[in-house]
Amino acid sequence: MESYTYLVLMALTVLPFIVKYRDRNMPLHRNVRYAFAATAIVAVPFLVWDVIVTEAGHWSFSDTYTTGITIINLPLEEVLFFIAVPLAAVLVWETVGFYLKR
Repeated sequence: MESYTYLVLMALTVLPFIVKYRDRNMPLHRNVRYAFAATAIVAVPFLVWDVIVTEAGHWSFSDTYTTGITIINLPLEEVLFFIAVPLAAVLVWETVGFYLKR
């Protein structure tokens, strides 16, 4: 079960995004393609950087807390991190903006 720790954390990070996306009153529903575009703009350079420094041995990932599934020599969870965290940031931005305008 420990091998799913990082994956569960990423799921919990993106869960509010999924729940709030279904709320038709929130502007996020109308702007979801922009949220994913912003995520890609952030994710791609950081994933490239992450691959380079990991392969150079500057850091590594624990086999204990990851599933062992890799994408571009990074744990699946690390790749998901660069998707989940920017989406969560966009959700916070959109939600705060929505409620402050009321």
